[in-house]
Amino acid sequence: MNRALIVVLPALVLSACLRSSTTRSGNEPTSTNKTGSGSSYAVAVAKLTDACTLMPTDYVQKLVPGAYAPTTERYPLRCTVRNDKSALEITFDNGPDEPIKGADSLAGLAKAAYLERLDPVSKGDVYLTVILGRDEKDFNHNLHVEVAGHDGKDHKDDAIAIARDVLAHLK
Repeated sequence: MNRALIVVLPALVLSACLRSSTTRSGNEPTSTNKTGSGSSYAVAVAKLTDACTLMPTDYVQKLVPGAYAPTTERYPLRCTVRNDKSALEITFDNGPDEPIKGADSLAGLAKAAYLERLDPVSKGDVYLTVILGRDEKDFNHNLHVEVAGHDGKDHKDDAIAIARDVLAHLK
């Protein structure tokens, strides 16, 4: 019986390794190419202690005029800016790196990105999840951008622009 385990166990490990690897097309970012290295973002986030340092002030002024002082949290790493009507929030967490059911997939942001509509009627308020990749300790990191303008305007492009600004500052 022990001989059977010696033969079967390495085969199972090899099989699991082969299943976990995926084939990428030439234009998808990897941890080694320069088209959107998710892992370099994850490494930068792992060292981050205050998300508010990455909050883009031009978008705060545009989307949340007259905002109160930012609220910062450490677990999860979050920065929230709000006034009496609208809110803007960026959050970093160690969530899963899989697609979000029912969300729109977006290309061009780190490893992957998914946009959810928060208001099913006006569809203006959005929640964007950007999969950043894994850090050196193999923890997956995600960036979340929430724009709740409560103004009837579509904030999809705002959320994407904020995510791009944050990613640019993580490099």
